Amino acid sequence: MLNFNFLTPEILILAQEEGAKSSLQSLIIIPIMLVAMYFLVILPNKKEEKKRKEMITNLQKGDSVVTSSGLHGKIVEFKDNNETVVLSVAANTNITFETSAILKKKA
Repeated sequence: MLNFNFLTPEILILAQEEGAKSSLQSLIIIPIMLVAMYFLVILPNKKEEKKRKEMITNLQKGDSVVTSSGLHGKIVEFKDNNETVVLSVAANTNITFETSAILKKKA
């Protein structure tokens, strides 16, 4: 049979205080981690997305672009209020894409 005579009230009080300290530390660490996550992940993604949207709005006919699927082409025409774009990928070969599928503009 187990003997729990060593669990005096003083030891139980100390254990409760230690538990309170660790829970307080946890409550402090969680907001710090959330702030760090914001600055390390969310903010850079927002900046990247803003740059990409700006690049897409500044596209013009004749620009060489790369789509998200890796297709290289030259912009021939914009359709549907700039929602879609027609790319020339070879002689007499045009393909229509969503404007959001354009990944980057080639130099």
